[in-house]
Amino acid sequence: MAMEKTAKIKTRKIAGIASIVMVFFLTAAFVFETLNLNINVEYYLIGIIAILTLIVIISMIRTSANHKLAFNVPFVILIFYTLLTTISGWQTGHYLLVCLVLCAVSCLYLNFNRTAIFIIVNQLLIMILILSGYPVSGQNTAVPAVYINWAVYLSASVVMLMVTRIATVHLDKALEHKNSFMSLLATTENYVAIIDEYNRIVYASKTLAKLGNIEEHTLVQGRPLLDLFPGRSLKVYAGKLLKNKDSYTDDWEFSLEGEKQYFKAASHRLAGVSGGTLISLYDMTHLAERDEIAVMKDNMKIGLFFMDKNYVIQDHYSRYLEEMLMTTKLVEKAFTDIIIDSVTAAEMGTIKDFFKMVIEHAYDQEMLDEINPLDELHYIKKDTKQKKVLQFAFAPVERGGGETFILTTVYDITVKIELQNRLAEEESRRQEEMQSVFEFLQVQPNVFNDFMDDMEYEFDIIEQTEKDESLSHHEVLVKIYQSVHAVKSNAVVLGLNTFGKKLHNLESKIKKLRELEGEVPFADMLDVTMDVEKMFHEKEGFAEIIEKFQAYTNIAVDTKQQSKALIDSLAKTSARAAEDQEKLIKFIADDIDDEAVEKCPRRVVKEILVQLVRNSAIHGIETPDSRRAKGKNETGTIKLAIRMSEDKNKVTVNFSDDGNGLDYKKISEKALKGKLINEDEAANKDLLIKAIFAPGFSTAETEGMYAGRGIGLNLVRDRLKNVNGSIKLRSEDGKGIHFLITVPVQRVMQ
Repeated sequence: MAMEKTAKIKTRKIAGIASIVMVFFLTAAFVFETLNLNINVEYYLIGIIAILTLIVIISMIRTSANHKLAFNVPFVILIFYTLLTTISGWQTGHYLLVCLVLCAVSCLYLNFNRTAIFIIVNQLLIMILILSGYPVSGQNTAVPAVYINWAVYLSASVVMLMVTRIATVHLDKALEHKNSFMSLLATTENYVAIIDEYNRIVYASKTLAKLGNIEEHTLVQGRPLLDLFPGRSLKVYAGKLLKNKDSYTDDWEFSLEGEKQYFKAASHRLAGVSGGTLISLYDMTHLAERDEIAVMKDNMKIGLFFMDKNYVIQDHYSRYLEEMLMTTKLVEKAFTDIIIDSVTAAEMGTIKDFFKMVIEHAYDQEMLDEINPLDELHYIKKDTKQKKVLQFAFAPVERGGGETFILTTVYDITVKIELQNRLAEEESRRQEEMQSVFEFLQVQPNVFNDFMDDMEYEFDIIEQTEKDESLSHHEVLVKIYQSVHAVKSNAVVLGLNTFGKKLHNLESKIKKLRELEGEVPFADMLDVTMDVEKMFHEKEGFAEIIEKFQAYTNIAVDTKQQSKALIDSLAKTSARAAEDQEKLIKFIADDIDDEAVEKCPRRVVKEILVQLVRNSAIHGIETPDSRRAKGKNETGTIKLAIRMSEDKNKVTVNFSDDGNGLDYKKISEKALKGKLINEDEAANKDLLIKAIFAPGFSTAETEGMYAGRGIGLNLVRDRLKNVNGSIKLRSEDGKGIHFLITVPVQRVMQ
């Protein structure tokens, strides 16, 4: 090995000297040729270029990594000579010859890959020069001759490259194999030897040498193999092996130093000129001792295996392990690679840290069990998409040679976890059902019937929307969003929080889809449809619960008093929103015309007023501290009046609060950000008022159950449009806002 390394160093020195000499030679040849051809050249400039080239090359030879020189040095000389040739006006015809010599210099550095790169770069440069019209083969050389010269140079370069490959890659592999074999003999735990035709040792492993009480395995060369085996029984076995050494296999059972030993012995004649026989003795003692454990583990419905410090699975794992991991031929596979698709990158880091603690005995077994990150692994087989839940346990075990392995036990707990999840889901469903029943009982029967009618109406709208093929997916989502929002608002008003949260989650899903650019995928639309269907079935369940309750309590539902039901709903909306926002709000509705409530499109008016009450409570009315600071009463006021018009054809709704009024600055910022207006329109209040009715527009900083979705006023606008109604608003900074809503009287069909 040392001799080979010294030879390589000498070759590189020769290459370095050749490179420096070549710079001198090319410079001298250039000066001689230009003088001989009477070419006018600035020789001081040539001298400077040559000196700089020498400095660069010498610096490379001294400081660059050896493997880089095969490209760097000849490339610098190539650039240098190309520059000289250009200065001389390409009067000489030696360019291709010099390139060939540079290829030879590169080969001297004995690095096949770098030489190959240099030849490719060199050929590309020559091709560019030829195509650009430069006379690389000298002035007035015919074009066919140029290409023939280039082909000859290319062929010579390829030949040199192949020679370099033989001298480097093949030689290095041979040396590597020889060195690897010698390293194997020095480190292997097996008993290995190569013997000649006279049964004398050519090579022997360290363990086999120690068997003959010889510490240095190289000292056994030339000795008879039989001399290395102590004891009569071993010598008898060895004698039988040597008699049948061309092809021998047998199990050896013997006592050595009072301990029972088991060897698997084999010999095989080696092919080749040198011949010889390979002797291999594999110590099976530890495997024989584990026979009882092996029988036990192969009959237990658990996975058992050892892995080393590099997480590699060792041989002799339990037969159920492959079934559990849904992977065959696990030996030599890294356990971390098998579970990589089942954990995140951060989790994998934690797992590897844990294995390190197991190997190093950092904690006692009880502590290791507590911090085990794979106590419950949701295992995924990526190619088949199969899933299991596996439980792993790890313990350090020292095996032969003092190396620590990790004994891993695997349990398939999929059925157990599925049962636990089903029980948890059933318990959650029962709790949810009981909570819903409790919430229903708090609602007055007539109000609840009102809620059910409104919800039925909204689900009808959703069904019609889904069937309307003229609408795009985005338009469908907006309409579904409005209806879901309307139902959620009513549910929250009545205190049906369990149902309200489910609707809120559905809103979140729809909102994400609305924000997608381009067409919404069909699969996502189908998913929304299925979720709406679930809400519909839950609604049907509400009706059944209430019917049972009413039958049990014999309560009759009053379907009249629409005005009172409307005012109660709005008062609850105000109270709940105020409580959520930690505000004080007084809802006043003392100017309500029962005839107007009865004849107006009640459902639309109710939805509109619910949204306006919530907007006032959340965005308009200030906190008590803020109101006191402004000199206002700490309790904000929301006022509502509903009247018939003089001609009895319309219903007018006056809605106002004494809060902040519209924050035009914040509205302008949000409208600009949402591209609803341009910079020139930022101060146009009419356009800003129009913007607040756009879908998704909201000045709230965060989203919640009560605000932030940007659908409330958009719903108001669309619902009024459906009934040919109108809305106007007036806002005064710091004094509040006033809405005037007009809707036509609802005609009763005769």
